Amino acid sequence: MLTLSKNKMEKELEKDKQTLELDVLGMSCIGCANSIKTYLENTKGVFSVNINFSTEVAVIEHNPDTKSKDSIIADIKKLGYDVIMEDDEEAAEIARKKQLSNQRIKIGTSIILTIVITFFSMSGHFDFIKNLNIPYDITLVLLFFLSSFVIFWCGDKFLKGAVSALKNKTSDMNTLITVGVMASYIYSIIISANHLFRLNIQVLNNSHEVYYETATMIISFILIGNYLESVLKSKTQTSIKKLKELQSKVVTVIRNNEEIQISFKKVKEEDIVIIKTGDKIPVDGVIQEGYCVVDESAMTGESQLIEKKPEDKLISGTILKNGFVKMKAEKVGKDTMLSRIITLVKDASNSKPQIQRIADKVSAIFVPVVITIAIVTFLIWNLIIGAPFDRSLLYAVSVLIIACPCALGLASPMAVVIGVGRSAENGILFNNVEAIEKLNKIDTVCFDKTGTLTTGKMDIKKITVLNGYSENDFMKYVYSVEKYSNHPIAKSIENYCLNTGIDLIEDVKSLLNEEGMGLSADVNGIHINIGNEKMMESKGIKKTDSYTGDKSNLYISFNNKLAGYIEFEDKLKPESKETVTRLLNDKKSVFMISGDNEITAGKIAGDLGIKDFSFKTLPDEKEKLVSSLQNKGKNVAMIGDGINDAPSLAKANVGVAIGTGQDIAIDSADVILVKGDLRNFIKAINISHKTVSIIKQNIFWAFFYNALAIPLAAGVLSPVGIVVTPVMAAMFMAFSDVITVMVNSLRLKFVSID
Repeated sequence: MLTLSKNKMEKELEKDKQTLELDVLGMSCIGCANSIKTYLENTKGVFSVNINFSTEVAVIEHNPDTKSKDSIIADIKKLGYDVIMEDDEEAAEIARKKQLSNQRIKIGTSIILTIVITFFSMSGHFDFIKNLNIPYDITLVLLFFLSSFVIFWCGDKFLKGAVSALKNKTSDMNTLITVGVMASYIYSIIISANHLFRLNIQVLNNSHEVYYETATMIISFILIGNYLESVLKSKTQTSIKKLKELQSKVVTVIRNNEEIQISFKKVKEEDIVIIKTGDKIPVDGVIQEGYCVVDESAMTGESQLIEKKPEDKLISGTILKNGFVKMKAEKVGKDTMLSRIITLVKDASNSKPQIQRIADKVSAIFVPVVITIAIVTFLIWNLIIGAPFDRSLLYAVSVLIIACPCALGLASPMAVVIGVGRSAENGILFNNVEAIEKLNKIDTVCFDKTGTLTTGKMDIKKITVLNGYSENDFMKYVYSVEKYSNHPIAKSIENYCLNTGIDLIEDVKSLLNEEGMGLSADVNGIHINIGNEKMMESKGIKKTDSYTGDKSNLYISFNNKLAGYIEFEDKLKPESKETVTRLLNDKKSVFMISGDNEITAGKIAGDLGIKDFSFKTLPDEKEKLVSSLQNKGKNVAMIGDGINDAPSLAKANVGVAIGTGQDIAIDSADVILVKGDLRNFIKAINISHKTVSIIKQNIFWAFFYNALAIPLAAGVLSPVGIVVTPVMAAMFMAFSDVITVMVNSLRLKFVSID
């Protein structure tokens, strides 16, 4: 009963769940992120925490009444990290620069003091130190104070991180560093005390060497590694920064017949926005007055400047290169194209693909295992082999220091952040990060025809009128019904009638959209059916000698008698042939899904070299077709643009939406091709392949590094003269994740994806 009551209370709390997004600064490793996550998730009122070390973003679901935003921020700061509200980009950038500056100061201080400590520790080897004639007792005191400053000030973040991990009953990289450094430091203090105070501790009487320089060198090298990691990490976030730089900070709008300047976040729908030469377009909208030339390359990848006139749409994030326009705002705030793209890129960057779960499982037990290996190393060398206490301790410290859980934790996030950013720069958006992994496994590609492989602009090729109507009267009735549809065919009919001066009939009643078949309505007392062959058959409308069903696209009946038909021409997109050919050459199966009749669909498929295609396919049948391919063991990508593609996009292993299509199709997809250029699908596949490949390489090298480094540090090869000292271990550890993971991941920014 108590458990049921507890579950009920938790469900009640979740009803008022809110999502909080914060920038968390000061994390030195994946373990820091995990420590914060563990601490917060054990707090009442917090339901889930996702912290990405690479992007430094925390996404927290909480109940604001039970656990407030301020309380969460206070908890994170209490753990030793800086917190910036996600929207405060300027404050976050200032904080990051300050953080890097502090890191440089501590690195410089640590290096200088470590050099001084090393000289005094090895005074017998340097004449200028020997000539100072400093008593050994004073040297020991000096070494103690200098090393204490390096450890407790320069290396304070490692100590705080270890304490934080201990409070959360977990362990991380900071734990290993702290245990290793403190082992050398405390051992040196004991040796110093034994000498200074003549304690005569029997077990230490044969040990005179102190290792203060070892402890400080470890701190110095790892600080350098952390700094390089921070610099490289900032480079992985350049794509999101570039996107945010496209946002106009100040916007000129007309309100109450006055021009005022406001933040782009305060622009409202229906506001009239003034945009001049050189301005960034702040929101999505439609031009009311004026003409302009726009650079849309940042959003669509289109290199050519585009001329815009009244009634044309403008996209946020693009730049008005020449001209002056007044635009009516249609999508503002987080609904703009640019805001949605930034959100998609950030969400994908903050997610983890399935492949990372292997590394996460290993990382979870990594530190306890390393500590166990270090203890066993000490016991074997000291008790079994009979090595001196200090030598055995140094082998154990080397094991602690050389192990690198960071490389495992960074294996996927670094590659994902760069891969997602590279995709965004090329007009490819991932709705979820798992699509990157899944796209690499695709072996079958299904294309919707209209608007995807073809332009979707249905030009009228031929009008055939039957039963004595004139073409003008015939098209009047057709136009009056199709005026109420958003289908590409309807738009084509509307444009044709506007261009030829054909008027509308206002008396339209009982309009009905018969899904997958067409429209019906009563116009001036005449019952009109406009649709495909299936619609005519369902109405029992008889064929005539002139009824050429194999060639026509749209049939029209008046009072259940065939009145005529209209043939349309839908041209292939210029890149369709190239895209399909490359997929076929890549040994992928290609399937075309069409609602057209067999002859029309067959001609398009033939022109593209597609052998497998469907025709007269209804929306629910598209989904079933995708399911049937999946049931045969196929990994299916579905590419579409319309409302009727949404179910099949959602059903496919990877749904790909054309960015110029309907919002519902875009929302149902895993991948969005912003520009609508199908060649970007090839780029998406290549990015997927290279990202997954680099993630696998990163995980392999992280495993390989630790598998090789830990035995070496434990002294396995010491009989043949190969010994890894704690200082060498610190060097290897500091640069392991930088070289094996981060530099390897950064290759994604430069590899070819065409």
